[in-house]
Amino acid sequence: MAQQDFSKKKALLIEDMAEARIMQRKMLTDFGFTSIDIAMKAETAIELLRNHSFDVILSDYNLGNGKDGQQLLEEIRHSKLIPHTATYLMVTAETSIEMVMGAIEYQPDGYITKPFSQAVLQRRLSKLLETKERLLEVNMALDANDFDKAILTAKRVSKKHPSLLGKCERIIGESLLEIKEYKKALSLFNKTLKNRKMPWALFGKAKTYFLMGELEKAEQNFRQLMLDNRFFVSAYDWLAKIQVKNDKLEEAQATLIEAVGKSPKNILRQMELGKISLLLNDYVAAEMAYRRAVFLAKYSCYNTAEVYLKHLESLARISDSGPLLPRQKDNFENTLKKVHESFFDDPDNKAKTYGYEIDVYLADNDKSTAKQIFEAWLSEVKSGSATPPNKQQTAIFTKSFGS
Repeated sequence: MAQQDFSKKKALLIEDMAEARIMQRKMLTDFGFTSIDIAMKAETAIELLRNHSFDVILSDYNLGNGKDGQQLLEEIRHSKLIPHTATYLMVTAETSIEMVMGAIEYQPDGYITKPFSQAVLQRRLSKLLETKERLLEVNMALDANDFDKAILTAKRVSKKHPSLLGKCERIIGESLLEIKEYKKALSLFNKTLKNRKMPWALFGKAKTYFLMGELEKAEQNFRQLMLDNRFFVSAYDWLAKIQVKNDKLEEAQATLIEAVGKSPKNILRQMELGKISLLLNDYVAAEMAYRRAVFLAKYSCYNTAEVYLKHLESLARISDSGPLLPRQKDNFENTLKKVHESFFDDPDNKAKTYGYEIDVYLADNDKSTAKQIFEAWLSEVKSGSATPPNKQQTAIFTKSFGS
């Protein structure tokens, strides 16, 4: 492997610990980097990524208070803040399965575990950058969403650099799915699987069947992938989608519970589990999933009103069977506070919140507080800042207050 010239590359170092920051910066300088930006927390990193382009991003997993490295990577991917041409290396001292699983889901280009030597970091970066250079045209095409060009270029690269065959086939397969060439994608994934048992190829094959509407074959392949590779958690999400389509909600719930057990930090998965649990009237499971989602939402790019309102809804539905336990009441109050702080301007959010609050107070047999909330709601309806209660709510509440 030829020695990399780092002097023309721009690096972003994201690390909250001063000692590690100084040491890693020195390593990068020793490798020849002349442009190194520093971020001590995720928010600063996002700001820098919005306004500048970097060739190398070296990010720690633990970033103190605020977003962690996984949530940062989730947001960067979600907001498309780094191009395919950039190299993202995750640095971690943790090796817990939960952490590794969570980070893998957002696909950094590589990982390096602390403590590492200068030589190891240099080797890893050189290798990653060499691969990026060879795939430069492919990645530029992907950044431009020109999937036909990405396919053509990837075929050329795989002939020139046989060691990149697997990477190129994966890009070609995913690009074929993007342009809905399902038959071609299927034959590519099958051809790869004949030569090498690659989990991504089995995942691609299963996904292709799903997109073709062949749900039975898709299910077989997702289940096979779950057997072969218990860390490919996305397979569980897709299997749950199939189960929902086939109206097998209990099975979908069980699948997602298993997935959440393996990788609990994915907020969208927690939300989906909550949604299915609500449909099944399993309010305890729904509350637990939404409570986790609320916890994850604080530093997530998926921090929406829905996360909090659904948590309130699941607690209100638990209260249909009797007063909430003190712990549940605390959870309700905490989430309620967050809705008031961030999402209470919206008339629909306001109406939903008032409705859930009244349910909880009525379950507690505290009619006077429930009535006060109802009157506050009606006065906000008059001023146009809240959506009115529906007929059913009006009937139930008025009857409950005995007026």
